[in-house]
Amino acid sequence: RSLGGDKEKDPNDSACGELNMIAVSNPCVLDRTLAPEGTIIVHAYGAGNEPYELWKGLDRNSKEYRDLKEERSQVLWRAVQSIIPDARERVVVDLVGSPLTHERFLRRPKGTYGSATEDYLKDGSTPFSSLVLCGDGIFPGIGIPAVALSGASAANA
Repeated sequence: RSLGGDKEKDPNDSACGELNMIAVSNPCVLDRTLAPEGTIIVHAYGAGNEPYELWKGLDRNSKEYRDLKEERSQVLWRAVQSIIPDARERVVVDLVGSPLTHERFLRRPKGTYGSATEDYLKDGSTPFSSLVLCGDGIFPGIGIPAVALSGASAANA
């Protein structure tokens, strides 16, 4: 899939389309102890533009919810398999989240995460010399790689 979207599958797709940007990372590059020997963690996520309306009111225990998670995760799998073609055959644990997952476990309204881009704090500085903030609301923003960078920046401030 190109940055311009997939016009063959959806003529209205564009660079700003739903799930048009997928980030794939391996946090074990930063900390080898995160996964057992001989394995890695592959984290794939969309750019925070999953429509909440698709999920609103669904029962997390329902077949409809499980089916929607499977359907909506296909774009993530395609991104992972573009790097690791046999990833599905090799996976040990498969955890797929949704806006309802973020709403429940991260306590984020409507399953959002991070702050709006214009609301990012440029750095984690505070009026207190011994307190530096880090996380998804601090530049560079959402996702494991960005939050890890934010944490590393705070640790070295």
